[in-house]
Amino acid sequence: MNVDFVAEAIATLHQKDRPQHDTYHLSSGIGSQTFREITKALAAAAEQASARCLCRWRASVYGIGEFLANRKGAIAKGASLMKVFMPYLTWNTVFDNTRVTAELGKKPVPFSEYGYPLMKFSSGNNFEYNYRPWPATAGGTAA
Repeated sequence: MNVDFVAEAIATLHQKDRPQHDTYHLSSGIGSQTFREITKALAAAAEQASARCLCRWRASVYGIGEFLANRKGAIAKGASLMKVFMPYLTWNTVFDNTRVTAELGKKPVPFSEYGYPLMKFSSGNNFEYNYRPWPATAGGTAA
């Protein structure tokens, strides 16, 4: 789920005098997209053929990803990302987000709507975020 939804949920829930629950799952819930939906949307945005699920060879894919992630260079960065995201693509696990969506009155944006721009931003910046210094106040010190 996108960081905007997470940030809003955390800020909103922490400012409530009496939240309705003591536990909230910040997830896409039953609105989570499938591997096919995600890859189809990414392929359409990139104007490429859609990826195919290698579910039958899941163990091999995980092993290759683990091997490549422990190397150096761009391939290792991409493999590290896959190590993070592969479970979400291959496991059939959904965390109920009913509590948080009820409290906020809205649902998170589907990954297919922001995934490709996020990928372009990440790869265009070598998977690093170019931080900017915090702006100084009129007195010359950071806020």
